[in-house]
Amino acid sequence: MSNRACFVAFSMLILASLACSLPGAASPSPVAPAPESIPTFTPPVQDPEKPTEPPAPPTLTPEPTALQPQVRALDPRTLSGCDIFLEADFPNAVGSAPTASQPLSDAEKKACQYTFASGMIFAAISTSLPGREAFENVRQFDAMTGGTIEPITLGEIAVFKVFDENRVTLEAVLNGWYVVLDAQGFDRKHLLLLAELLLANLTPYSPVP
Repeated sequence: MSNRACFVAFSMLILASLACSLPGAASPSPVAPAPESIPTFTPPVQDPEKPTEPPAPPTLTPEPTALQPQVRALDPRTLSGCDIFLEADFPNAVGSAPTASQPLSDAEKKACQYTFASGMIFAAISTSLPGREAFENVRQFDAMTGGTIEPITLGEIAVFKVFDENRVTLEAVLNGWYVVLDAQGFDRKHLLLLAELLLANLTPYSPVP
């Protein structure tokens, strides 16, 4: 190889070496991937909390007022119809009002039969004799009429006369009047409550003028 050729080859090597060392000629370095965008959670904007209003109170329907027994001055001789007891006297005593009533008065007594869905009550007040006398007269027939006599504390004197499970009679002298309460379908406590009402209402007995 001639000297010229050697110089050319050497010059090319020098140029090649210089080319490799130039900044723009260097092999491109691997490009780092762009960072992935990470989605971020943005909470929804909420309205300011409003104060919770209390619920409206329930609308209550008033219960019907129960009939109450009436306090009254009761003179048996002046009674008409079935006024021994009024309709308002029964709900507290027997639990219901009568569905019908039938006057049964005569010259000797004021009387009425009250009919209920669950039974019957007969009420009578003697007007011709003093109560004690009428009470003793009836006792003479106890053996004939049957029933079991059970004395009770009420008024001047009183007894229950029990015939069977469905029928019981209360006989008493209340404020001087002879009173009879006879029931079918009711028990003794019902008759006792009615008798106590009469005891509170009956005027004292007075002889027939």
